Amino acid sequence: MNRATGGREGDRIKQTRAGWAAPAAAVTTFWRSGPLPVPVAGLAAGLWAALTGLVITVVLSLVVWIFAAGESASNTAMRIGTDMWLVAHGTPFVVGSGVLSLLPWAWIVFPTATLWVAGRWIAHRAAIAYPKSAVVAAASAAVGYAVVALLAAIFGTVSGAAAMPGRALLHGGLLAFLVSLAAMAWRAKLGVAVLERAWRLIRPAAGALAVLTIGACVVLAGALVASHNSVSASLSELRPGLFGTAALLMGWLGYLPAALMWCLSYVTGPGVTVADTVVTPLAPLDSGIDLMGLQMLPVTAQPWLLVGLVIPIAAGVVLSRLAGTASSTREWLLTRAASLAVTLIVVDLWWAISVGRLGAGRLGLAGPAPAVIAVLMAGVVLGILLDVGGNWAWRRLRHRHVIDLTHDQADDVADLPA
Repeated sequence: MNRATGGREGDRIKQTRAGWAAPAAAVTTFWRSGPLPVPVAGLAAGLWAALTGLVITVVLSLVVWIFAAGESASNTAMRIGTDMWLVAHGTPFVVGSGVLSLLPWAWIVFPTATLWVAGRWIAHRAAIAYPKSAVVAAASAAVGYAVVALLAAIFGTVSGAAAMPGRALLHGGLLAFLVSLAAMAWRAKLGVAVLERAWRLIRPAAGALAVLTIGACVVLAGALVASHNSVSASLSELRPGLFGTAALLMGWLGYLPAALMWCLSYVTGPGVTVADTVVTPLAPLDSGIDLMGLQMLPVTAQPWLLVGLVIPIAAGVVLSRLAGTASSTREWLLTRAASLAVTLIVVDLWWAISVGRLGAGRLGLAGPAPAVIAVLMAGVVLGILLDVGGNWAWRRLRHRHVIDLTHDQADDVADLPA
């Protein structure tokens, strides 16, 4: 619950929120005026975010079902929409004798958007002004959100596919807690100084990760251009129509983070595992494999693609540049070590969402090899060392062009007659 609205907290609310969510200026509804109790606001916002996202996903699924499949709305289409909503939270499914755990993680932006709006609403209606109140509200929102996710996993899936209820409860609650807490902190301006200090340490890592992402995008774009004929052939064979094409595009975009990590793992050497085979530029597939209508894995050796090793090296150079100079060796090392640690954590998570199972049989396990993490981090460290060596060599080169005439001038003065 919030503390009393008078005294120091009331002054704090008015200062940090500019009066927008102050108790004296809170929105008046037909059933209550002033700020809502924190747990009530959190629980209501969590339920709203879950139900809103679920309804929107089901409606979109019905539209695609009607216009793409040419069939009327049915219970199956609604259950497919529920499954898609669960998949957007990273919930794995048991399909027959196999498991579907390689999921379109980019879809997480859709529940994140509704939860962000819900978190901002909580900050307004509950007049959040302290971190403790924000944590309580986020926990309440997570409870409501997780309950809806659990019920959807138990009662909403199609026949032949069963969502894992425990994972649905965990993923939904964790996502709701983190996103709503971040939204409340942003709206109420909590911990601004801490965030600014953290950003100074994270900024070099963000630059390195941006270079890795851009490099992977370039590789993926080149692969799409090279496999344009096979992609066109697959689309012409499927004939999905306008709404079906939009649904396929959403599916491809959902797997974009995984595809980018696959590209990095391929062009840096560790390769990707698919159909019980490790595919590298030196060890291609014997025949093409269709993954969501795309046949992009090469069937011929292409050793020149190992030039992609320059991507993590360039990321290391950018990290070192953004870290800048330091007043001491200890500060210099700590800044780069912290940035490397953040980069390692993000690369680990990136790899984790890029590997999984696509069912049973030959596609039971697919994804980049674990060695890609070590290769990428080694490349980043090498880039840092190259930046340091380049700076040292440049300083030495500049100093060689500076001519010291002090000694010669002193000799000339001594040779002058008295």
